[in-house]
Amino acid sequence: MSSAPSLPSGAAALRNAGRRGTGIVFAVMITVLLVALVFAANQNEIIGWILVVIAGGWLLLATIMVIAFQRGARKFGDAVDSARADAAARRTGGDPGAVVVDEDTHARNLKLDHSFKIVQVQARVIKQELAKDEHADREMVDRALETMEITSHNGRDMLADLVGRRKKNRDDDAGGTVSGEIVD
Repeated sequence: MSSAPSLPSGAAALRNAGRRGTGIVFAVMITVLLVALVFAANQNEIIGWILVVIAGGWLLLATIMVIAFQRGARKFGDAVDSARADAAARRTGGDPGAVVVDEDTHARNLKLDHSFKIVQVQARVIKQELAKDEHADREMVDRALETMEITSHNGRDMLADLVGRRKKNRDDDAGGTVSGEIVD
C-alpha cells in the first residue's frame, strides 16, 4: 500500500507527463553540452568553446525556469487547497457567509443591547452607593434595583416567543410590558 496523497487520475497523469517531459528536455540539453565540450576539447577551436558557453547558458536558463515554475505551481496548489478548504467550511457551516437579518430581529437586538447597557449602568450606581457604607442613599439603590428588574423583565418578554415562554406581568399572569421610572 502506498502512502502517496491521492490525486484524481487526470491530475496524476498530467503531473507524470510534465515530469517526463522536463526530464527529457534536461537530458537533451546535458547531451548537447557534453557533445559541445568534447568537440571543443578535441579541436581546441574558439567556435567549439562558444558552443559550450551557449549550451551551458541554455541549460542554466532551463534550470532556472523549471525551478521558478515548480515554485509557482506549488504556490498555486497551496492557493487552490486553501480555496477548497474555505469552500468546504462554507458548505459545512463553519463560516456563515452572508447572513440575512430581518428588521424586526435587528430592532429587537438593538433594544436588548440598550437594556443590557441600562442594567450595567444601574449595577454601577448600586456599587457606588454601597461603597459609601453608612452614607449610601438607600432610595437610589432601591430605584436602581427596580430599574434593573423592570429592564430585565422587558428584555425577557422580547425573547419570550423565541424561547417558547408566555409573556408574564411581574405580579400576575395577565401579560404585558412592565412600566416604571428608569434611573440612569
